[in-house]
Amino acid sequence: MLGLTWAPRGQTPILLEQAGRDHLSLIAAIAPNGRIYVAGQDRAFNGEDIVWFVNKLCGRYRKRDLLLIWDGASIHRSEAVKAFLRERPGRVHLE
Repeated sequence: MLGLTWAPRGQTPILLEQAGRDHLSLIAAIAPNGRIYVAGQDRAFNGEDIVWFVNKLCGRYRKRDLLLIWDGASIHRSEAVKAFLRERPGRVHLE
């Protein structure tokens, strides 16, 4: 489920619908040409999910290195992610 809201400039948007206990996690990437890649699931992402997504990006951009700008989420430092990056030295760059 994706919800949108809006408010006049300078006013905080107010969500009128109550969010349920359902869970939706999203991961996204923006390519230099503006193309957006998004994956979603009904549970929290783990390290293996991050590897799956980055691997898909590597497959899409086979001839180019990737620059990933990550926040400090612990899943980005998982053993699965570290192993994936070690196997591709110089292919995936982190910021």
